[in-house]
Amino acid sequence: MKAVIRGGQAVVKSPVGFARGLTYAFRGMRFVYFQHPSLARYWVFPILITAIALFGVFYVTGSYYDDLGNALWSWFPDSWSEATGWVATLLTVLRWFINLLMGLLLVVFGLVLVVILSSVIAAPFNDALSEAVEQILTGEPAPPFSFKRMVADIVRTIRLELLKVLIYVAVVGPMFVASFLIPGIGQIISLVGFALTAIYLGVDYVDWPAARRDWSVADRVAFARQRLAAVAGFGTGVWVLLFVPVVNLFFMPAAVAGGTMLFVASAPPRLPPTASGD
Repeated sequence: MKAVIRGGQAVVKSPVGFARGLTYAFRGMRFVYFQHPSLARYWVFPILITAIALFGVFYVTGSYYDDLGNALWSWFPDSWSEATGWVATLLTVLRWFINLLMGLLLVVFGLVLVVILSSVIAAPFNDALSEAVEQILTGEPAPPFSFKRMVADIVRTIRLELLKVLIYVAVVGPMFVASFLIPGIGQIISLVGFALTAIYLGVDYVDWPAARRDWSVADRVAFARQRLAAVAGFGTGVWVLLFVPVVNLFFMPAAVAGGTMLFVASAPPRLPPTASGD
């Protein structure tokens, strides 16, 4: 536990673990949509982006999952199509399962793309929302929202988002492909990919306040490493929001607010982690 001076009073911060970190995605949703509806001016555009992206995901899944299933089925022996009796029934069930699996994989892959692309496109709006949330939490004055200032920050925020996306794709992309090509361990690879995605989501949405403080990459890595359980828990919560129908439409502002709340709850008040000795 650590004490932080805020508003002239000592505020004691409790350690944030996985379970508590998990709750911050839902806390962010409550904070943005129910406790502070005036923040709508920051999240309307990100929600519009998310809605369009989600529509595209489910449209593509509904249109092409059957074609992908048939393409995968074509790898099996041609003699299977001549089977009769209970064998034919079993193969029909197997083919249905393959088509279902292709649909699920398309949805998962599409949702990951929604997270990646919408985060990049909506980066300036998310930065402004995070700043507004932090001002409410800390009570410290911040510049009022300015479209001109937001435009000036576009290059910085989009560059940072693209860098994080490239790192994620470079690590998880090959694992996603390997899960199809290496028999027997695809499920294990998928679980590892899920864990890495949760950590990525946690780091991505906790990173906004760190970026505004001009923390170096080393500082951010140190922060995430020291609070890995909390970051992973928060990222898992974001995953949950992303998979719940209708709720996933509102996941991004909730994730931005929740990540900012987690940062404020666990970061040093002024200095980056490598300088604070935490």
